Amino acid sequence: MIPSQNITYKLSLFLIGIYVVVALFSPFLAGDRPLVCKSDGTLIFPFLSDKMLKNYNTESATCIMPLIPYSGGYGEREKNYGISPFAEQKPGETKARHWLGTDKLGRDVAAGMIRGCGIALKIGFLSVFFSFIFGVSLGMTAGYFQDKGIKINAITFVVSLIGFIIGGYMIWMEFVVFRQNLFLFFAMMLGLILVLKLAGSLLAKYSDGNKISIPMDTILVKSIEIRKSFPGIFLLLALISVFKVPSVWNIVLIITLLSWADFARLARGDTLSVKSENYITSATVLGIPDIRIIFRHILPNIMPTLIVAVCFSIGSAVILESTLSFLGVGLPVEEVSWGKMMAEGRNMRYWWLVVFPGLAIFLMVLSLNNISNHWQKSNFSFRA
Repeated sequence: MIPSQNITYKLSLFLIGIYVVVALFSPFLAGDRPLVCKSDGTLIFPFLSDKMLKNYNTESATCIMPLIPYSGGYGEREKNYGISPFAEQKPGETKARHWLGTDKLGRDVAAGMIRGCGIALKIGFLSVFFSFIFGVSLGMTAGYFQDKGIKINAITFVVSLIGFIIGGYMIWMEFVVFRQNLFLFFAMMLGLILVLKLAGSLLAKYSDGNKISIPMDTILVKSIEIRKSFPGIFLLLALISVFKVPSVWNIVLIITLLSWADFARLARGDTLSVKSENYITSATVLGIPDIRIIFRHILPNIMPTLIVAVCFSIGSAVILESTLSFLGVGLPVEEVSWGKMMAEGRNMRYWWLVVFPGLAIFLMVLSLNNISNHWQKSNFSFRA
């Protein structure tokens, strides 16, 4: 348990909890489809599918609408565009009121804020999750084994290298150029792995048994240096131009490629520090497997530092996604995000499109930073 008497910390946790709840329950909070309807004596749920939406009689049905009866992409025909949240609206329309106004296309800003919350958290959490898994795995492996801890048969190494090059080429061609069937791609990759594994085993069996050391630490350090030598924003824009069709997953993949180096460097440094402790030396002398030492003794000790980095990274990913959306790149046109809303109001003609999304981004990042700072000072532990 994390001890805390800090009001700021508790308030930050509360705000992040609100963001998560809004993102998870966004279909119930905002949408132009009824949540549940009673039509001809039966209950149907139109918000679940288009088929259910067509199967109820709008005249005789009794429906419960979301709290905000608009979707982020809904453009009204009967009202003026660009309504201020303080503008007078038709009397008797409390339920249908635009509480945060509308944009220049007539879309409800409150509904767009709710949809944008889901996009921001999805990109932030997923990109940091993949960056964490990839970067920490490489960093701990390099820090523990260093340059001489991993030895492999020379023939097996050559075959594995060829397989890595072929696999990378297949991934590039499949997802970037041709975009073929996903099942076929995984079947081909599995077949390639099995063939290379069999070929490597057969060649290693009849080879002279010479083994070479894989300099994992040097490879990782040089890879991090190469990654850090390129400015992040230019590399980001270059990677976005590679994808033909914009999507949320493209942004997640790109942020992952940009962020893994930070986790790898942090995990490597902490692993080197913990590895020098006496209990790790004792575990090695006792013959405990390396994989158990890494996950049972090293990882719990470096996890507090990594969790702090995760919170900071989520905030950075949210800002990065908002920056891309503000520039008009990355996300599909139909997706609503806080950055896009701010871009529409940047001429200050519609001030509410800048204030409300900007305030949401500010509070989310500030809360994550407060949580990170508190955990960093509290020195909590994940050890059993």
